Amino acid sequence: MLRCRLSRGCLRSWLVACLVLTVWVGAPRLLAAALVTPEEMNSVRVYKKLANATVLIASAYVSAHHITQAAGKGFGSGVLIDEHGSIVTNAHVVTGAAKIMVTMHDGTRLPAELIGSDPQSDIALLQVILPKGPYSPAHLGDSDKLEIGQKVLAIGHPFGLGYAFSTGIVSGFGKLIEAKQEVFQERVIQTTTPINRGNSGGPLVDSEDRVIGINASILFGAQNIGFAIPINTVKSIVAELRKNGRVIRPWLGIKGKLVTDELQNLIALPLPSGLLIIDVEDGSPAEAIGLRAGKLDVTIEGESWVLGGDILVAVNGQDVKTTEQYGKVFQQMKAQQLIEIIVSRDGVRRTMNVTLGERPTPSGSIEHPKFEVPPVVPQGLDFVPF
Repeated sequence: MLRCRLSRGCLRSWLVACLVLTVWVGAPRLLAAALVTPEEMNSVRVYKKLANATVLIASAYVSAHHITQAAGKGFGSGVLIDEHGSIVTNAHVVTGAAKIMVTMHDGTRLPAELIGSDPQSDIALLQVILPKGPYSPAHLGDSDKLEIGQKVLAIGHPFGLGYAFSTGIVSGFGKLIEAKQEVFQERVIQTTTPINRGNSGGPLVDSEDRVIGINASILFGAQNIGFAIPINTVKSIVAELRKNGRVIRPWLGIKGKLVTDELQNLIALPLPSGLLIIDVEDGSPAEAIGLRAGKLDVTIEGESWVLGGDILVAVNGQDVKTTEQYGKVFQQMKAQQLIEIIVSRDGVRRTMNVTLGERPTPSGSIEHPKFEVPPVVPQGLDFVPF
């Protein structure tokens, strides 16, 4: 046995050398940790967790002769919402696609089946057969609990060029995407999170890596004004798509504008608060019971109005004074439901009963007149036929 005797001086020098070596090796890690704030470390954690559930979606479109890509369509994002391969994206990402291919976080490419699509909410549900692998679905949060000023993060595939992560805050609620079918659409989340074309369908998440929205659109001509569909809306839409392949909504068949205080003050006629009907759709339940649309076109302080129509005052005993009230009232209704409405006609209130129909599905391509973010075909990237 070899024995080594060290003097106190040698032992002290040896210990000092070990300490110096330890500090030298660990210093970069300690320095790096010191430079990353707790908030940044949490953002990194959220990204790593959500990236695994975020996918790239490629859509192929068939012409008369060959598979091609229509201009402005091709790529978008999506999010895995369960362990069975269900993926949520925007309807405009996959509308009209003959083939849909999903690329997972690890590069695995999977064919996807379109279970259902809802043009009005701009939500579509896809299904893939997941192979064995490290695929973890995203955790869905509660969008009703969001607060203005709350930090949110977006992940997706802008321009189809790979994963990108951005942060911002919730900057508002209640911004309505205009529709051709009725007077309102689902509420959306307004955010300052930078998103670009190709982010469509990707998740908007909170600091606890809970998905609270699906990124859908931006305001063109503005900086960092984006919109996401609240996840609570998405949950209800997905349930309908699983069941019916589409969303069945009640339909009264009117279009209108809410009577404002300014309008009441500017015209001599006494108008009650409610929805001033400007159009009654052909073949609608509203037409069947004789609701009247306005015929007198006027401009009041630069705003166009059509006066002379019925004013919808209440539905099933609930007042209709704001767009939010109107939306909430009809979200509680179902097609083929008998309801009671109160309208004001020529200053006289009338109570009428009507059976709601099923809202017709919009024909043609999906349009968002103000805020659409279409999926895009990245320049210089070849499309791989299926």
